[in-house]
Amino acid sequence: MRGFAPLSGARSEALKRFGEHAIPLSYLVVSWDAEDAENLCICLNATDLPRAEPLLAMLSNELAPRRVVVAHPVVVLTVYGPHFLERYGLANEFIDTLADHKLTVLSICSSVNSVSFVVHAKDEEATVHALSERFAWPE
Repeated sequence: MRGFAPLSGARSEALKRFGEHAIPLSYLVVSWDAEDAENLCICLNATDLPRAEPLLAMLSNELAPRRVVVAHPVVVLTVYGPHFLERYGLANEFIDTLADHKLTVLSICSSVNSVSFVVHAKDEEATVHALSERFAWPE
C-alpha cells in the first residue's frame, strides 16, 4: 500500500480552497505514477466550472505541477455491490471489459462496495453498455 504524509502546506490549502469557495468535488483521487510523482484527479460539476477556473489557475501556479490535463465534459460512473470485497480482481475485470471495448478510463477507484470510473461524457452510453454485457445488475 502506498500512503502519503498528512496533507499539509500547499496540498492541504488546495483542497481547502474548494470548500471555502463552496465548490463541491464529486470525485477525488490521490495517486502516484510510474515515476513516483504524485497525481491528483478531481471532478466537479460543470455548473461550478466558471467559479472554479480562477481557483484552478491559482492552484496550478502555486503547486507548479509537471502538467495539467483538463478533460471536459466527463462523467463519473459508479457501480455498487454488497460483496465487492469478496470479488478478488473485480476492478481489473472492469478495466479489462472497458479496454476490450476500446473505451478510455481517465481514472478509476474502488472501495469495499463500489467501483467508480471517470470517462469522457461521449463514452457514457458505450461504457454502461460494455459493463452491462459483462456484469448483471438491476435496472
